Amino acid sequence: MNEQPHRLAPVALLILWVKNVIALWPIFVGGLFSMFGSKMSFKELLFWLALILGSVILMLAWSILRYLRFTYLVAPDGLTIRSGVFIRKTNHIPYDRIQTVQRQQWFFLKPLGLEQVSIETAGKETRKAEGQLAAVPTAVADTINRYRQGIEPESAISTTTETTDADAATRTRVVNADPVPDAAYKINSHDLNQYALTSLGFIPIITGILWVLDKAQEYLPDSWYQQAEHAITGLAIYLLIGLSIIVLVLGFAVSYLNILQKYYRFTLDRTGNELRTSRGFLQTNTVSARLSRVQAVRFKQSILRQWFHLTTVQALLASGAADDEQNNDLVLMPVIRQRSAMTDMRKFISWLPTTIPELQPIPVRNRWYYVRNMVLGNLAFIVAPIILASVLWLHVSWWVWLLPVGGLWLIIMALQGQYAATNAAIAIAPPDQLVIQVGEVWTRQRYYVRKKDIQAMSLAQSIWMKPRGVAHLNIHVRKGNSDQTITSRYMKADLAKEILSWYQPLS
Repeated sequence: MNEQPHRLAPVALLILWVKNVIALWPIFVGGLFSMFGSKMSFKELLFWLALILGSVILMLAWSILRYLRFTYLVAPDGLTIRSGVFIRKTNHIPYDRIQTVQRQQWFFLKPLGLEQVSIETAGKETRKAEGQLAAVPTAVADTINRYRQGIEPESAISTTTETTDADAATRTRVVNADPVPDAAYKINSHDLNQYALTSLGFIPIITGILWVLDKAQEYLPDSWYQQAEHAITGLAIYLLIGLSIIVLVLGFAVSYLNILQKYYRFTLDRTGNELRTSRGFLQTNTVSARLSRVQAVRFKQSILRQWFHLTTVQALLASGAADDEQNNDLVLMPVIRQRSAMTDMRKFISWLPTTIPELQPIPVRNRWYYVRNMVLGNLAFIVAPIILASVLWLHVSWWVWLLPVGGLWLIIMALQGQYAATNAAIAIAPPDQLVIQVGEVWTRQRYYVRKKDIQAMSLAQSIWMKPRGVAHLNIHVRKGNSDQTITSRYMKADLAKEILSWYQPLS
């Protein structure tokens, strides 16, 4: 194997440039809105055009310098990356320190046999991965993963990729074939369709569409907006209802298609102490993580999926490489039948309990605390300020309409509080696991955490809670490079103390 450092594939230059341009989106968006939203002079127009064009050229020059000053080397003792335009930085990553390897391959990189590789180690302190290779042959990540697994190369077969030097080539060792996984799962079209149909992802999409329409009023020329307003005013009520239905259907369709392409051909396999997931149509995203990095397993059900007895299984990792539709958790199974979820997941994570333990819900008499907190919180910070602002600064008739809307919102929040209360429960699963169930935003989440993976645990009791025998229990689990707090609220104080004693027995 040629032990000379290699440059990234030339297409990496385009990727770096596009990322830099996207980072300056406020300049471009602000300039475009300014040009469309007001009658500016010719000099002002030239200023904005020069600013946008100059920023694009500057980012191109900077990207070229970064590309030329970046090299990497995959050697038997570790991955070495040299980078930095003015200040050179050498980062050597031994394979035994690598915790997760994430591979992302956009559709335009597939014909070239290239992908983006991100490497994270146990010492990672920021959201950015220690090693990022913007465009390298797929054999690079294969070689890294095999070195991590302790598989020595049996043969050296060289593949050549283009470099910026005419007389130089990038040669990457390709070793023996992948070992047969100990357990494997592949999503079928029926399950994927169920997952997409039962997603609540259309709600933020519809909110985004309404936000864009609202902002259009501020930046589009007044004549355009007045014409649109006049046309809408002349429509019959059933046409307005039809437009609302179109927005709803559009939001649902976008959410549905996004999930289909995001989890296209989803697979999960376990080989030894490694978990690997792969998914995606427009972008193939593959994550390899050590089982030791799994801090907790979460079984997640939206209220819609509860009705259909479906659940999503996620892993909380001590890494930021994973991602799902809303946060940085590794999706192990997008959708699975609730009755078989535990049995199927034990094939991949053996420390999960064989059966779901009997959870202890919070006392019925304590459930009204959830409802009270939701109603009072939304009344004080959302409903009352909006109505007060409408009375002081808007037309007097506005608050008349806002009152029933605010009342409806408080009813919905009261129901959300009741939902959270009825789903709150906790239990100790012998010999060394804690199971915490919470209800958040119409979603039931059940966490399985081993005692050794709990970073900290604390019991909280206010003065008025002590006489009632009520307490909060806070469980801290590492998630990514930060902390996630799972709180069981308004539970029996005796039970909270029992669990606290189980976690940290008194000597």
